[in-house]
Amino acid sequence: MRKKSISIIFCMLLIITALAPLNLSAGNTRGWIPLPDPLPVDMLLEESVSRRMSFRAYTTTSVTDEELSTVLWAAYGVTTSGGRTVYSPNGTYSTTMYVIRSDATYIYVPGNHSLFLWKTGNYLGLGQNTGAPIKFGLVWNKSIAPDEKAGMAEIGMIAQGVYYEANALGLAAITTGMNADDLYELGLPSNEKAEIIMHLGHPTTPYNFNYNPLPPSNLPAVVNSTMTLADAVNARHIVNAWNNTELTLLEASQVLWCSYGTSYLYDNINHKRHRTPPSAIGIYPFKIYAANQSGVYQYSPSTHSVSLVVSGDKRELIQDAVDHGNISVTSAPLIIIPFWDKSMGGQNPLTWWQYESGAIINNVLLEAAALNLSSNVLSVITDQNALRSALGLSGQTNLIAMHVAMIGHVNQSSQNDPPLAPDLSGPTQGTNGVSYNYTVSAIDNDGDDVFYYVDWGDQTSSGWIGPFASGTPVTFNHSWAFMGTYTIKARAQDSHGLEGIWSLPLQMTISGPGLEIAIKGGLGVTVTVTNNASIPVTNVKWEIAFSGGFAFPDQKTGSITTIPVDGQETFRMMALGLGRRTVTVSLQADDGISMEKPADCFLFVFFVFGVT
Repeated sequence: MRKKSISIIFCMLLIITALAPLNLSAGNTRGWIPLPDPLPVDMLLEESVSRRMSFRAYTTTSVTDEELSTVLWAAYGVTTSGGRTVYSPNGTYSTTMYVIRSDATYIYVPGNHSLFLWKTGNYLGLGQNTGAPIKFGLVWNKSIAPDEKAGMAEIGMIAQGVYYEANALGLAAITTGMNADDLYELGLPSNEKAEIIMHLGHPTTPYNFNYNPLPPSNLPAVVNSTMTLADAVNARHIVNAWNNTELTLLEASQVLWCSYGTSYLYDNINHKRHRTPPSAIGIYPFKIYAANQSGVYQYSPSTHSVSLVVSGDKRELIQDAVDHGNISVTSAPLIIIPFWDKSMGGQNPLTWWQYESGAIINNVLLEAAALNLSSNVLSVITDQNALRSALGLSGQTNLIAMHVAMIGHVNQSSQNDPPLAPDLSGPTQGTNGVSYNYTVSAIDNDGDDVFYYVDWGDQTSSGWIGPFASGTPVTFNHSWAFMGTYTIKARAQDSHGLEGIWSLPLQMTISGPGLEIAIKGGLGVTVTVTNNASIPVTNVKWEIAFSGGFAFPDQKTGSITTIPVDGQETFRMMALGLGRRTVTVSLQADDGISMEKPADCFLFVFFVFGVT
């Protein structure tokens, strides 16, 4: 009887092996997915700012592709003039914006307003559970901007765009930072740091506001301009000098309110007024100071009023305390400086408050545009003590300035536009380890000198190189260590720091050796990784995962310090299960290496069949 049972099992195994042929894939199929044009949204900027609030629960209603396109554009897209919807003071734009949906995770590509497939599978479980059908992973790219504080300020600006456009569409959003490390499950490149997860969806309870302005004060009541958010984003005008036309009291009132004020709408659901920027942890530890020709004033959000701190023109002293470059701070009719009061939020990471400061500055630039004013912002404070002294705040070392914003009128001749998108040309096929030349040229319609930045698609870049005369072709060269297809793109920046849009991408296919993954069955799964590339591979994190049915355990992870040139490393996994499964091997390593290889197989107890 025992021999008969063994014979039956053996015959079953033969049948199973015959019926479970190998079905290997070279990896995820990745490509550009164009987004539809953003929807026209008629809500005025100030109304959208007043409706900014956070939601922690969402319905099951999906967000349409058109709605997603509109929110992404407002958050991090390209304006009609070739600039960006958020303004980076250092011109780096160091945020990678991951779009997490139930089908897969994508990267938003502003240059051609598209999505790029990053990882298949449903990762909506990352971060807090709110039921949102879409989450945004906002990640700082250390290779583009080495200063994390500047990166977080930019992320704060992006978040405002999400909040404002979401509520204008009847959608809702929230920013969460406590669980941001969950984003590493997406296999982020080693040069990226997870910072923020935002949730986007339809609110379980619709917005319910009524108009209820603050009582009269020494500042005029807030009024609506004629610009929508999209209009204000496209109209934003960055300059380095202003004429001597003073702002009206209403103009100053509007900008101060938008920076850190209290909504003129009352929320009947939560029974309160919301603030114009979000808060990292539900507190508002910033103090807003404004300087003009007559003196320095402190803004009070609760009463929408100002109080005099010190009389006299302090703009030259302010300029001396910052790294102003070629920006004439002294000519700005109005200077707004948000100070973080660390006595109110000192126990939390400084980067969180850079996020909030970025949101404040973004609001200032938007409202300035809505008022047909021109603006700029500085992010390097060289002497905090001197700046506090200039504003009559000597001794208040608990106050830390993070940005200085300047607003005013300019003469028509002072208009400045960013350079056009560069022309990028060069080879599209090559071999690893060989250096190839690429030519980049861009025209600046103002005749300004230009700087160039080339992204090589392998987590490295040229950095900003220049200056060069407008239209001058410049040759760059680069080599790739591993086989694969890389997306190369370039952008230009003028001598005033105004950045243009990305060039059309160029695909470079590198043939020849690279990393090779071999999957074998038997008693468990055995994986062999061979390094056929021209350089060693370091800090390799690997994962074997079963999907498509029960398997216990369903995944295993590990790491390899180094795989030398022509070297091999082998790792195994045992799992208990029965039936057809997909086994996927994923690799993440230094130099931005990311590989994934799935195989169909049949799992019988601890044996894996159909993999050869």
